[in-house]
Amino acid sequence: MKKMLRGICVLSSIIIFSATANAAGMIKDYHAYRIKDQNIRSVVPVVDNILSREIEVKKLAKTAYYATYDNEHYYLKFYPALNDTDVYIVTDAEYDKNNNGITDFFKSQNYRYEMLEDKEAYKEYKFDFIDYARSGALDGLFTLPDGLKPLKKGMNKLNDKLSKGNDKTSAIPYSEDKDPINLTCIDSETFNNPEANVTVTVNEYRLKNKENKYVHAFEYIVKNNSNYDIKVEKVYSERLAALKDITTSTFVDLDRLDVADNLGVPLAVATGGLSLGFTVANNVRLGMVIKEASRYAHSLPENYDLKANSSMRILCMKFKEDPKPLQFTIKKQGRTYQFTY
Repeated sequence: MKKMLRGICVLSSIIIFSATANAAGMIKDYHAYRIKDQNIRSVVPVVDNILSREIEVKKLAKTAYYATYDNEHYYLKFYPALNDTDVYIVTDAEYDKNNNGITDFFKSQNYRYEMLEDKEAYKEYKFDFIDYARSGALDGLFTLPDGLKPLKKGMNKLNDKLSKGNDKTSAIPYSEDKDPINLTCIDSETFNNPEANVTVTVNEYRLKNKENKYVHAFEYIVKNNSNYDIKVEKVYSERLAALKDITTSTFVDLDRLDVADNLGVPLAVATGGLSLGFTVANNVRLGMVIKEASRYAHSLPENYDLKANSSMRILCMKFKEDPKPLQFTIKKQGRTYQFTY
C-alpha cells in the first residue's frame, strides 16, 4: 500500500481498493463504482497507461487486472455500461469506499462517479470474480472451491451425448427478427465502411436468465447507405454460442448447484441431485433459459438481398470470456467487399 502511494502521482494508486475479508481470507464484501458519461473505450486506455508502470500488476484480460503488494491482493475489472463504465473491486486490504486510490484516480481525471446500485450488474461481476479465483489466476485471494465440479463435468458429458443428433439443438435457420429487445444494453458501437458504403452498429445486451453468466446477446444492424442493392453473401464467426452450449452450461448451474457452491458443501453430490422439488423448479428455469436464448441462436444469414438505403438485423450470442467478431462478405455492382466487426 505505502509503495503505491509513493508513486510518481496519485494515478499509480489505482489498484488501492478493497473489500472486507475474514481471518481465513474469505472475501465477504464486494464493491463497485460507476463512472458517469465515460465510455469504457475512453477509460481503459488511461488505466492501461498507468498500470503498465506497475511491475506488480498482471493483466488478466482486456479490462481485468490483478496485483499483489506485500500481503495485500487486488482484483479490478472494468465493464461497459453503455455511455458509462463500471469498476468492480475485490481485495483483502483495509478499505474506505469513499476515500481510496481508485476514488483519487476518478478525481484526478475529473470523472463523475457513484457507488454502483445495479443489482444485476453486481451479480454478473461477482460471478466473473469467482470464476477467475477458481481458475487459480488470483493467487492470494481466497474463494470457495467448486465442490460440484465433478458433478458438473459429468452432466456436461451426459448432455453432450444426449444432444448429438438431436434436431432441437441444431442451428435455427436465419430469419430477420424485427421485435423490440427488452434487455439492458450495456454497450453500443458503430463502424463505418466507406468503400462498401455500409455502416454496422453492434449492440451488446445482458440476458435475464442464468445463461448470462457465460454469454451476452448481440444485435448487429447492417445499413446499406448506397442507392444500389447489395447481396450479403456470407456472415461468419470463428465462434458463437449455440443453443446446445447454453443448455449444457446452464443445466448444471441452476439454483440447487449454486446453493451448494456458496455453502462450500457438495450437497448435490450427496443427494445425486435428484430432489424432486428442486428438479421441477430447475426444469422450469431451464425452459426460461431456452426460451430467451433461442431468439439469439439462429444461424447467420447467407445470400441475403439488402435493398438500397435499407438495413438488416442479425442477433447472436457470444461467449463473454472471448467474444469473436462477425466477418461479412458482401457483393455490390460486381465488386466483393469483406470487413470484420
